[in-house]
Amino acid sequence: MPTDRIDFADLPDDVQGSVLARTGPLLSVETVSAGFNSAISARLTTEHGKVYVKGLPVDHPRMWTQQREADMGPYVNGLSPRVRWHLRTGGWDLVAFDALDGRHADYAQGSDDLPLVAATLERLSELRAPDGVELKEAGHRLRDHAPAAALAHFTGDALCHTDPNPTNVLVGQGRAWLVDWAWATRGAPWLDAGYWVVWLIAEGGQSPESAEQWASRIPAFREAPEAGLDAFAAANESVWAEIADESPNSWTHSVHTAAKSWGAHRARAT
Repeated sequence: MPTDRIDFADLPDDVQGSVLARTGPLLSVETVSAGFNSAISARLTTEHGKVYVKGLPVDHPRMWTQQREADMGPYVNGLSPRVRWHLRTGGWDLVAFDALDGRHADYAQGSDDLPLVAATLERLSELRAPDGVELKEAGHRLRDHAPAAALAHFTGDALCHTDPNPTNVLVGQGRAWLVDWAWATRGAPWLDAGYWVVWLIAEGGQSPESAEQWASRIPAFREAPEAGLDAFAAANESVWAEIADESPNSWTHSVHTAAKSWGAHRARAT
């Protein structure tokens, strides 16, 4: 569920002062509503440009996501906005990024954003997972949702984002950018294209066939073993069944329905 959001102005004075020491005087502050993992999410306009700041109290159960994002910054520069600084002070943990002038991606069939997202996911599929960051293994993350024999299909040394939902994809400057690397994972290079299929169906209203056609623009997905795709589609259906059961609402239901649709398509294809 989303984290309770507060305005930047409600941060303790000493925390705001520490931010100003890095940014200089603020010309404006805009609270950003999108996102699930941040208590603070704001675009700060300074005399030297704009920065995007996200943060959590240090005692928040998902505070580890802040460190993960800061750690990933050097490895995903060019795919994601540059990390400016990471600050822990006054009971808060804040990470600042270059602020992009962009919008969330449109996943509907016919959208001009689709080729841009495909190009970004192709670039990502070619990146190796860094040794300097503690990452989950894809097989481990999906161990409760796929037969043990199928988990080998998900393993690899590629860097995977694992959550390319449209709120995590910004389109601007003629390209697509991936944000929110909290769930970065080590796995097979085709996994993000597979995750994209579910979101193309859920948020873009696409059929499983058209979603797979877009994913197939990414070479790693085209080269993925059919058995691996079948197992991954079934695993996603299981994951979203669990999420929808734990947090029943229209959004989780729609994504679960999308995952079921892809799983049924893969089952028919085999």
